[in-house]
Amino acid sequence: MIEEKVGFCTLCKSRCGTINVVENDWLKKVVPNPDHPTGKAVCLKGRSAPEIVHNSRRLRRRSGARRRRVIPDPQWVQVSWDEALDEIADRLKGHVARGGPSQSPSR
Repeated sequence: MIEEKVGFCTLCKSRCGTINVVENDWLKKVVPNPDHPTGKAVCLKGRSAPEIVHNSRRLRRRSGARRRRVIPDPQWVQVSWDEALDEIADRLKGHVARGGPSQSPSR
């Protein structure tokens, strides 16, 4: 099923109005929305959104130590969305447990 979803591009500061063509939950195309005040055109970044969103190499996590002195050229490993979201949730829970939601994380 093909749907056209009205929105705006967030890949740069202009926030151009867009019409996003979605087919079976996949973003297929981004075109300008002439009814939006900033929708007269969409830059190359906006038009490339489907390639960015569905790039198989998009989600990566650093493996090994985070300090540059320890690993001058860190290696990156591919992770799924579920793995990434689980890791982020675990980190947030840890920060809340250590100092509450209003505390800055300790470094």
